[in-house]
Amino acid sequence: MSEEALPALDLGALQAFYQVARLGSFSRAADLLHRSQPAVSRQVQALEAALGFPVFAERRPRVLLSDAGRALYTYAERILRLCGEAAQTMEELRNLNRGRVRLAASTTPGGYILPALLVRFSARHPGIDLDLAVASSAEVARRVAAGDADIGVLSEGMAGAPFFLQPFVTDELLLVAPPNHRLAGRAVSAGDLVAETLLQREEGSGSRRAVEAHLEREKWRFGRVLTLGCSEGIKRAAAAGLGLAFLSRFVVSSDLASGTLALVSAKALPRVLHLAIPREARMSPAAAALHAFLQQAAASTENHANLA
Repeated sequence: MSEEALPALDLGALQAFYQVARLGSFSRAADLLHRSQPAVSRQVQALEAALGFPVFAERRPRVLLSDAGRALYTYAERILRLCGEAAQTMEELRNLNRGRVRLAASTTPGGYILPALLVRFSARHPGIDLDLAVASSAEVARRVAAGDADIGVLSEGMAGAPFFLQPFVTDELLLVAPPNHRLAGRAVSAGDLVAETLLQREEGSGSRRAVEAHLEREKWRFGRVLTLGCSEGIKRAAAAGLGLAFLSRFVVSSDLASGTLALVSAKALPRVLHLAIPREARMSPAAAALHAFLQQAAASTENHANLA
């Protein structure tokens, strides 16, 4: 078959040929396809013209396949079956009966906000698989920009990023220490911190960038800085007395309530957590459903500390 013939090999003609061959009759195929018999005959003729040889050896009294027709019948059966499977899959996706969404989130939303929300979403759409990768804000941005994540949640906006950013929830970074610390419950000054250790996140963390900018504005200097790789590790180190830490209210709310940690300064550092959506890629129905769910969950919750 020539390349010029390929565009003429349309599915309608292939389906007409397949049903005539399967039923052995033009009239029965026409009834099944809800077409007139002349219309089915014209489609078969158009198919033969595209191929350059006949697909039927005899047409009366019973339709018989030619050698080429027998070979084509096998392919037609497979092609039409795959088309049916594709249509069924698209319908399932449209009705959200199945699908897969890849998420990437920085540590605060990934560890303290999204899990409970994803449980609720999965209860509504049990056929949708969810993949959640927890990483630094920089890595989340890279994944979304590269198309490796359908939805990202990160702790700061990035100018010129190749994705759309939408405010998700508001957060606060709080300076905390053990309840028996000398600065617990006090509003501190720059001079109070010179003898203290700051526990901070790793490079690429959005919260680290926010804290560094805050320290620069306030002209605060800690005597020592220790870097740990996750908020949970920093929280435990702070509770053990290793140093002071700026941590999300989502991370420390239960510890402040139980007395495991105490506020050092009542002045909180506000920030906004964002949803990141690729600019170029078209959202699948499953990803669009999760995106809408996350927006609705955030919008309907005035107290974001109780979002989960």
